[in-house]
Amino acid sequence: MAVYEFISCNQKLTTFKEALSDEEIKSYNELLKMGLTEEQIQIRGIDLSNIDRNKRVFFIQLPEELQNSPLVIEEDFHNPYARFLTDKKFVYKVTGVEKVVSHLAGYIGKYVNIWRELELWRVTEGDYLVDPSGIPQTVINLRDLTLEKLESFYDGPVPKRLILVQN
Repeated sequence: MAVYEFISCNQKLTTFKEALSDEEIKSYNELLKMGLTEEQIQIRGIDLSNIDRNKRVFFIQLPEELQNSPLVIEEDFHNPYARFLTDKKFVYKVTGVEKVVSHLAGYIGKYVNIWRELELWRVTEGDYLVDPSGIPQTVINLRDLTLEKLESFYDGPVPKRLILVQN
């Protein structure tokens, strides 16, 4: 049977594609928050002193690696197996993560201020014979999450669940 990977949480998240498009357009103030200086933002020959600093007008060219990422995170309304396993309000199907776990880590970090608890699941699709309470789970505080821990979750046996929490 196929492995089904998903994220569940009680807050609505965007898809991975929407998260990337959100990174492509920034405002002057967002560029400052990213660590750029006023001098670095200046465009030769253009006076930016009267610009609306909150309007998103600066296009950021994302690395080709991100633009062509195999990672897909999209809302999954119709999978009854996910509803059998979790009581979280929103379920997001994840595909292609094994090759680009670092992209998932960036996605998780981007929305860190939105969620309090996030569940990552790897299960055999449609295996209703498994007792959900018997699925091995690991609970990690977000500040203790490393790329190595995330990679090890996506490697190895199925089923399992990783719960990320923040205090």
